[in-house]
Amino acid sequence: MIMKKNVIKTSVLSIALAAILATSVATTVKADDNVGNPVELKYISSKTQLPVYQLRLNNLTKGSYAIAIKDESGVVLYNETVAGTKVVRNYQFDSVLPEGAKLTFEVNDLTNNTSKVYNVSKTATVVEDVVVNEVK
Repeated sequence: MIMKKNVIKTSVLSIALAAILATSVATTVKADDNVGNPVELKYISSKTQLPVYQLRLNNLTKGSYAIAIKDESGVVLYNETVAGTKVVRNYQFDSVLPEGAKLTFEVNDLTNNTSKVYNVSKTATVVEDVVVNEVK
C-alpha cells in the first residue's frame, strides 16, 4: 500500500509537469470540427509505455472548464481550470502507471453547470498469428 501511494504521489507530480509542458499552447481547430460533441477524450499514443490522452473542448463561445484526473480510488492526480474556445490539452504521465490502473477524467463546464466523465482503463492482449501456406 505504501508503494502504491508513492507511485501515486510521483504520478501526481509528473503528470502536472507533463501537462504543463505538453499543453502550454492551446491548439486552434476549424470552427466546423466536432461542434455536436462539446467534449472529446481520446487516446493518442504511447511513447515508451507512457500513454498520451488528448482532451478537446469543442465550444464555440468562451467558457470555463474544471478538469480533474483521478485514480480508481478517487484520489485527484491532477486538476486545472481552463478558459477559452476550442481548447485542446494533451495529458501524459511521466512514469508508468501500475498494471490495471484505472483513471477517471472529469470535465465540468463551469459556465453551463454540466459535466462529462470518462473512465480509462488499459488492457494488454497478445495476438499470435500462425499462417500455413501450401507450396505445392
